[in-house]
Amino acid sequence: MRPMTSSILVVFMLSVIAIVPAQTGAHTASAFTVLVKEDGFSQSAPEIFHNDSIIWYNTDNSSNLTHRLVYDYDGDGFYNGTFDWDSGDLHAYCETDENNSKVDPTCKTSYIVLFDVNWTEGDYDYQDLRSDGSTVNATIRLFADMDSHNASTAPTVGSSFGVTQEDETPSDSSAAEDEPLTPETVLLYIAMGTGGAAGLLLLLLLVRPSNDIIESSFEEE
Repeated sequence: MRPMTSSILVVFMLSVIAIVPAQTGAHTASAFTVLVKEDGFSQSAPEIFHNDSIIWYNTDNSSNLTHRLVYDYDGDGFYNGTFDWDSGDLHAYCETDENNSKVDPTCKTSYIVLFDVNWTEGDYDYQDLRSDGSTVNATIRLFADMDSHNASTAPTVGSSFGVTQEDETPSDSSAAEDEPLTPETVLLYIAMGTGGAAGLLLLLLLVRPSNDIIESSFEEE
């Protein structure tokens, strides 16, 4: 009877391991796009997690303005501190020569900031200083991890905040894959695995007597 008990135990453990995923709520670091437009940002308050980054692209082709994204972490009125940022002037496009090289090497149309673990969880208010003297305010909401976020899922990888484009709309299947597992879901998987193992145990117990009868008949002959 011991070999049978050991086999059932092994089957049970393999069933649980196979059903419960190895990672239940890990967040993969991602880069997200925010468009700088004539009338503001494509999203004025994006929500991200530690180790995510945001890339701003100047798409303002209409107003002929440059945009300068700044954040004053220490509040000293300058943008040269350790956690300050200053994008410099972002242009809608950069003129190139016949070799496709920039005529002005300092010209740029995008700017990126990485929010690593050195950044404290919270809201970060920054500004777009436009070349016409006007200012547009926006906020970045940084969460330390999935548990501290008031939503159920992180932003979709590669998404553009506040932008709807057909080729960027995730399918239902990919959206489901990105959804993290909650503790309740993990317990459900474990219960499913336990139920499957119990069913297999019952099947083995039902089959065992039949095998004993067959072996006994062979011995009598």
